[in-house]
Amino acid sequence: MKTWSEKLITLSREYLNYTDTRVKHIKGKFGLLTIENNIYTITVSNTNETLTFNSVDDILKSGWVVD
Repeated sequence: MKTWSEKLITLSREYLNYTDTRVKHIKGKFGLLTIENNIYTITVSNTNETLTFNSVDDILKSGWVVD
C-alpha cells in the first residue's frame, strides 16, 4: 500500500492547522481545507464532495496531506 513520507506527514501536521491549505489524497484527489469552529472540512476539487474531520490526525489517517 502506498504511503506518504514521514517528512511530508510531519509538515502536514503543522500546515493542516490553517484554512485555505491545499491538500492531496494518497489516491490522487486534490482539495482545499477550511477550518471553522474546530471542524476541518476538505472540499474535493472538481466534485461536489466535502469531507469533514474532527482533527488533523483524522485527516492524516484518511490519506490526506498538504500539497
